[in-house]
Amino acid sequence: MRIQETDSRRAAAFGERALGFADCGSAPAKGAYPAHVVGPWRAANGAMVHIRPIAQDDGRLIRDFVRALSFEARYFRFMSAVKELSARTVAQLARIDHRRNAALVAVASEADADRIVGVARYALDSNGESGEFAIVVADDWRRRGLGRRLTTLVIDTAVARGLKRIVGDVLSINTPMLAFVTALGFDAVASKVDPILRRVERRLDGKGM
Repeated sequence: MRIQETDSRRAAAFGERALGFADCGSAPAKGAYPAHVVGPWRAANGAMVHIRPIAQDDGRLIRDFVRALSFEARYFRFMSAVKELSARTVAQLARIDHRRNAALVAVASEADADRIVGVARYALDSNGESGEFAIVVADDWRRRGLGRRLTTLVIDTAVARGLKRIVGDVLSINTPMLAFVTALGFDAVASKVDPILRRVERRLDGKGM
């Protein structure tokens, strides 16, 4: 894979649909998300963010968000040594079909400018029952509860839409993420596709794996 871009080879390993590559852009229709999903949220230290669905014109904010992530955070999110997202990838991350998929951003207002500090999303699998999940939080917003909040809201959205499970792939060396999702009720097993990955899954219909 090229260093400067996330292309289809790496997207496939991560979960192409979770990156948004199969989505067509549309604004979220009224009622597309549960009412409590959108609005302000205060971290334990008093810092505020506004959580809302991602918008097509968020491209610049997404590019700046990814650019500001540490090397480790970018590597764990994209499973490659990504330095810069291509314009195509940025556009694809911002343009999703909110009728089928979900993507939430946490936006902090700092020095009279908005900054994305967290993104959580799922993309509907072809079976229509599962969502491929992904999350990343800005390095300076970790350990404030934002990741848990965003994940909970994405799961609430999936439940409201009748999904049966949320799934995702996590690098086996990404022990903080594995601990995070396990604490939120996900099960983690060895991936059948790639030995460097762990497949995580949380059932949403009350049934076991």
